[in-house]
Amino acid sequence: MRRTGLALFALMVGCSSPTPTSVLGQWGGQEASLILTGSGGSVSYPCGAGTIDSAWTVTEDGQFSASGTHYFGGGPVPPGGSPPHPALYHGQIDGDSFTLTVTIADLQQTLGPFHLVRGGPIVHELCV
Repeated sequence: MRRTGLALFALMVGCSSPTPTSVLGQWGGQEASLILTGSGGSVSYPCGAGTIDSAWTVTEDGQFSASGTHYFGGGPVPPGGSPPHPALYHGQIDGDSFTLTVTIADLQQTLGPFHLVRGGPIVHELCV
């Protein structure tokens, strides 16, 4: 009987861990927003945007990791658009909360942390 209780507890704990499919969808907040799909994603901030490659991961304890690109917005736009910068996306998912940090690899610059919630508002890339 004791083993059954432990097995049930382990199953319940396992079900509460984030899975790749449980984090799909829209995450938003005042500072940034993220739309995550099985094939990648997109991030939007005031004065910037980014893409997430398809090889993103989330561990059982909610650690999110991805690579992609980042584009700065605002100011004069050069012919051909803003140049992309390689970006690393890291975060922590805890239920309906997602704390996201972006590292612009070639500039050694960090953006965030951004505090997002599941289903939160989309932040549009708008620069004044």
